[in-house]
Amino acid sequence: METKEITKTVYIANDGKEFLMKEDCEKHEKFVEEILSRIKYFCIRCHPDLTETGYYQHKIYVAVFSGHFFHEKIAFEWALRKFGHLLGESVQGYGFQPHFSVSEVSKEEYEECPATVWGGTPLKSEKIFLSPKQVDGFPENIDYMKEWGFK
Repeated sequence: METKEITKTVYIANDGKEFLMKEDCEKHEKFVEEILSRIKYFCIRCHPDLTETGYYQHKIYVAVFSGHFFHEKIAFEWALRKFGHLLGESVQGYGFQPHFSVSEVSKEEYEECPATVWGGTPLKSEKIFLSPKQVDGFPENIDYMKEWGFK
């Protein structure tokens, strides 16, 4: 049997990820700084039960990339354009209630994309990515800048 003692240089990125090549480490740090640090995560709860409870029956998990901040406002605007309005009739037509809500969630919850359990049945949630450009590791992007006519 042969025994070798080997010494290697390991490059450690700011987020703790280790690399054997300096260039790979620098590339990762640049990606984190320029892309991942500009992504925020949200859950849009929607499709309220209008027959009895008014509870939301569906979730859309949204990752928003923006170099201009306003991540939550972008998610809200997308939902507003998708559903057409915020307020609608409430349970059995009595009064009003929001037909969707937007709340910030963790990256882990976005990645897990848990189902809504309704009446004991898990209802599949959706996962989308609002971004002017495609980013590896995320669903196909919805280019809100282009769709909304922004520059």
